[in-house]
Amino acid sequence: MNKLSSKITLFASRVDSQTVRLVLTITSLALFVLAAGAPDGVGGVGMR
Repeated sequence: MNKLSSKITLFASRVDSQTVRLVLTITSLALFVLAAGAPDGVGGVGMR
């Protein structure tokens, strides 16, 4: 458990805010493309 904690700390210290923004932007764009490709998908409250 201690080894896992140290690995997470090491990974978190190597990631800067620019990388986090890039990952969030790419993830958002990918989810938008997937949602646009399935217009008939039921995915929200109150939809159909």
